[in-house]
Amino acid sequence: MKAVLKTQPGPGNIAYTDFSDPAPKSDQVVVEVRAAGICGTDLSLYSWSESMVREFTPTLPVILGHEFSGVVVDAGSGVSRFKVGDRVTANPVMYCGTCRYCQTGRPQVCDHRPLLGVGLHGCFAQFVAIREENVFPLPPAVSFETGALNEVLCAALHALDRIAVGPGDTVAVIGAGPMGFLVLLAARAAGASQLVMTGLAVDRDRLQIAASLGAHTVVVDESDPAAVVRDLTRGLGADVAFECAGHPTGLPQALRLVRKGGRIGILGMGSGESSFNTATLAYREIEIVGTRAYDPKVWHRSYDVLASGQIPLEKIVTHRLSLEGAARGMDLMKSREGLKVLLIPNWG
Repeated sequence: MKAVLKTQPGPGNIAYTDFSDPAPKSDQVVVEVRAAGICGTDLSLYSWSESMVREFTPTLPVILGHEFSGVVVDAGSGVSRFKVGDRVTANPVMYCGTCRYCQTGRPQVCDHRPLLGVGLHGCFAQFVAIREENVFPLPPAVSFETGALNEVLCAALHALDRIAVGPGDTVAVIGAGPMGFLVLLAARAAGASQLVMTGLAVDRDRLQIAASLGAHTVVVDESDPAAVVRDLTRGLGADVAFECAGHPTGLPQALRLVRKGGRIGILGMGSGESSFNTATLAYREIEIVGTRAYDPKVWHRSYDVLASGQIPLEKIVTHRLSLEGAARGMDLMKSREGLKVLLIPNWG
């Protein structure tokens, strides 16, 4: 089969090349990939980010990619829920199921959680093998492109489980990347009455997309986002802020945007330390909650979310490339010209 590999440490070093087809273990299915999304984790691996390497300890060479949908083409002898021809998507986190965190319902912080495309061969290939437990059906009317976005949707849904958003809430999203947009869309679907997205001057095109989705947008290089939020909320501030930028300035910005008693969700995987005065938390009774990935409950729920069409995932896709265009897709995201880049293989 054809595959996109990270071949060795360092920036770049990816190749579109031939690779052996996977054979399923007894508990695995083999999926022919029909659509795959480029994620920030892929970009960090492509750029060889020090923080990413430290956290995930990549096993090289490795086939990149973990967001995908496709069709089952083979199944191991122990597989019972899926058959050849089924349309599926999959949770790419291979949690162990036996550690304290898995056993207490939090596999997203499992002690042993290799990720497809980093610690195990991923989905930027014609075929990917994955255990049945991590595979989920794709609703009949949902396209493969939308199905490939289900992984990042689940991360957003989990964030809203951790930080409840309800009707009438004002929600501020810091960071105009794919995760920020999925949180924005999920908050809108949850009933948020006012949405705000902040970004940099380089994000101007992305912020125009956010405006088309009903958000007030702020270029922080040019305007004070806290003043904008206060104007929208009679001086109170946002009920909830989600830090999705992964930048050291994100959390201090969130603290300025939320009202007294407000809640902050941290999704951005920052590479540097963030400083703030803890007295601000105490005096204003602000809650800060970390949120990582998702749990299986979210994946089961996402089937109905996808089927309902209430979250228009396709709105964030800016580029569709062939699999051999993966390096170009990485560069489009790195330059922020691309928001969400999908790889659409053509296997004939």
